[in-house]
Amino acid sequence: MPRRYEASVLEAIRRKQYETEYKGVPVLVKPVPEDVPEGSVDPRLYRSMRMLPLLLPFMPKAKKNATVAQRVEMPRKMFAQYKGDYVVTEGVDTRNITVASADGWPVPVRVYRRSGSGQDLPMLVYYHGGGFFGGGVDIVEQMCKVLVSQLDCVVLNVDYRLCPEAHYPQPLDDCWAATRWAFEHAAELGAAKKPLAVSGDSAGGNLAAAVTLRDRQEGTGMVGMQALIYPAVNISGRHTEFYQGTDPALYHVSRRHRRSVEAMYKMMGMLAGQDSGNLLEDIYLQGHLDPEHIYASPLLDDFHALPPTLLAFGEHDFLAFEDFAYARHAAKAGVLLRTIVYRGLGHGFADQIGVMPQAEDLMGEIAAMMREVL
Repeated sequence: MPRRYEASVLEAIRRKQYETEYKGVPVLVKPVPEDVPEGSVDPRLYRSMRMLPLLLPFMPKAKKNATVAQRVEMPRKMFAQYKGDYVVTEGVDTRNITVASADGWPVPVRVYRRSGSGQDLPMLVYYHGGGFFGGGVDIVEQMCKVLVSQLDCVVLNVDYRLCPEAHYPQPLDDCWAATRWAFEHAAELGAAKKPLAVSGDSAGGNLAAAVTLRDRQEGTGMVGMQALIYPAVNISGRHTEFYQGTDPALYHVSRRHRRSVEAMYKMMGMLAGQDSGNLLEDIYLQGHLDPEHIYASPLLDDFHALPPTLLAFGEHDFLAFEDFAYARHAAKAGVLLRTIVYRGLGHGFADQIGVMPQAEDLMGEIAAMMREVL
């Protein structure tokens, strides 16, 4: 299926991008490709959310005494729906393998390579988003294939166990096992025997950051780069030097789009269980890890000896406050950092390949940084 935008739209994003510095962090700003007022929602995103203020009151709400499994039932169905197009349908080969996790669980992994590609390629391991309870490898497969089409590399797509049926440390162990297997079998995969990149979106970004920290803690030397896409980096919610909570009033939103953006925040709050406790903690940790542990809340790390990091999020993302705080802590610690902010976007745009041009642009940014640092 062809992209729903012309090549000129992608070119406009790159032509209009500019670098600035905000609170001590160099930021690459990617404006909405069309000429729109400051604070506007991208027109493609707005088409899908303009009716949200009218529909929100009719969305089903979890019952007061609902179990965690009941609370995630509705959003799990939403997160299982692929909202992008299939723009890469040939030229990329897929291999299905399984890797044993710490408890012996067979973790399904998809491996992507260009057809007829060579050896000694850079490698990236990807962990999908979905709040630890939803999403899946199908949702991010086009992201992985676009990356392979833009950079001759090997990409692994990890189908880690979902919660609340699983809980910490199982999803992290699954991701760690797949990453370690990839590193140890680089030659078999056609990859170079050198540090690889890890990446993920939202909850997958949390897992990518945790794998990076575990690699540092255990001294395995596997991770040479992390690409974090609107990651959840503070499950604990604890305040830090640069994170003092989320204040939607501080988002820069145009008057025309404010009602829709506020409805989007409210919907994400409902999905995150703001009225019934910390849903991510209830779903993922389930009492098996202190939410202030750095594997749960990477924002609380001291950021020493982290590899080169790409951090990308939308200006209207409900995680933007903690993500920018992560950037400030990383910059203060001297991490080689590339922070990208996409104007006019909220959470969850990156897997909408072929629909949101910013998704394809972001894969190009990850490919460029992989060329540079791996």
